[in-house]
Amino acid sequence: MTKGCLFFDIDGTLVDSTQTAEVHEEVLEAIRTAQSRGYACLICSGRSLPGLAQYRDIGMDGFVFSDGAGILLEGHEMILNPIPADLVKQLIRQAEEYGAELFMSSIEKSFASEKQYAMMKEWEEILSKDGVPADLGVRRVEEHTDEPILESDICFSSPAEEEIWLKVKDSGMEYINTTASYGRDGGTSGELTKLGITKGSGAIMAAELLGCDMKNTYAFGDSMNDASMLKECAVGIAMGNSAQELKDLADYVTDDINEHGIVNAMKHFGII
Repeated sequence: MTKGCLFFDIDGTLVDSTQTAEVHEEVLEAIRTAQSRGYACLICSGRSLPGLAQYRDIGMDGFVFSDGAGILLEGHEMILNPIPADLVKQLIRQAEEYGAELFMSSIEKSFASEKQYAMMKEWEEILSKDGVPADLGVRRVEEHTDEPILESDICFSSPAEEEIWLKVKDSGMEYINTTASYGRDGGTSGELTKLGITKGSGAIMAAELLGCDMKNTYAFGDSMNDASMLKECAVGIAMGNSAQELKDLADYVTDDINEHGIVNAMKHFGII
């Protein structure tokens, strides 16, 4: 029986992605200490499974990915809850009609609209080694055929365009507006999953599989796609660098990511 479960977002929580892609050793030591005391430590991220590659070997007990649409725990079969195929096709048509940018993730690949695709290709060049570009598995949206889509980001150039689309969005998809967290230079952004699938639902399922009572769960996040995770876990912890909207609904606000936020919160709650 697991004593408790700790769920960690990555960008802005475990990692200050504006500065590094590495988890600070102080945080890794705190995680190891928590594990030695019987806590399971899991990543709970909006990233796709390929996007978690560099964190697969840092000693976590499991991964909730694609905003809860995928769950990977050692000793258990992978769980996937993709967006229904007909809704994916509809989403692609609507994105073109309403001038939205998409970044859709399957279990192995991502499919991006033109601007998103160009940005990812630039990122691949940055990550290239010895002149060989990295392959992040990104394809153009037009190349999507029948791969199950777990999660999709969607971006609009203005709130007005988003409001028009929201009136025709299929009710079979969950939508989280993330503009407050990421900012879009006057535009808006959001994330889509199958209805009922969120980081929060993923945390509940992962805890159940690990034999952990939800009253012993802690969530650490910084952006609005972490809101469901903070609400569903017994203790929702917002980083000091979080969007104010997330801080308002958190049970506890810790310090900034670069001011030992995770470690200080774990000490505050007696986890370490």
